[in-house]
Amino acid sequence: MSSMTQVVRTNDRTLRTVLAVCSIAAGLIHAAVVREHLEEDWVFGAFFIVVAALQIVWAIPISLDVSVIPFASAGILGSGALVALWAVSRTAGLPIGPGAWMPEPVQTLDVSATVLELVLVAGALVLVRRRRLGSV
Repeated sequence: MSSMTQVVRTNDRTLRTVLAVCSIAAGLIHAAVVREHLEEDWVFGAFFIVVAALQIVWAIPISLDVSVIPFASAGILGSGALVALWAVSRTAGLPIGPGAWMPEPVQTLDVSATVLELVLVAGALVLVRRRRLGSV
């Protein structure tokens, strides 16, 4: 194995670790706000429970290098959808719930989760591109 191949594999492992940490951190943020969302509407609470669980569980196959392209692609789509949903909820408001079409305030925790999700999307795109080009 060439030294360049070893560097790429090490970078790949580091990237997968960063993605796993970002996903777990975003999942923990979502888990931390479940109660307040349950008080607003059970649908919102259930949504946050599912999102938190998926984000935390998603870190396992990514960190273990299991079927990277399908899992990374799922991470891109899921996290990208969450970022889009967050943007709508902070600008136009969601079309459902007690405060339908009323924008939510931007707060530290939701910005933090969104930044983590954006990092995850960018990193997962790099990972998929590397795998498709066969560099790892």
